[in-house]
Amino acid sequence: MATTKSTTQAKAHEKVDQAAENAHNGVDGVSDMAAKSEERIEEVAHQISEQAHKMADTAKQQSEKVSNVVGEYAKEHPIKTVGIAFLAGAVAAGLLCKRK
Repeated sequence: MATTKSTTQAKAHEKVDQAAENAHNGVDGVSDMAAKSEERIEEVAHQISEQAHKMADTAKQQSEKVSNVVGEYAKEHPIKTVGIAFLAGAVAAGLLCKRK
């Protein structure tokens, strides 16, 4: 009977050891996946940042071009520019004011 008890305990220890090893392997696998996910997230964030900077640079260049064109037009046609500004202000005021 003592032999049966020892055999049962040995089998139980073996099963516990196997379960512990499986748990460790699972934790290690999850840890590796988390590290890979973190690396991928950092890579995507860097790519998005680069794209955002490129878009900002492009927008800045386009804004400067438009500003230069408008400035040149205003220098070439000052009276038209004042008239356009007056009309734009009148339209904006008309849209923003409440009518009774």
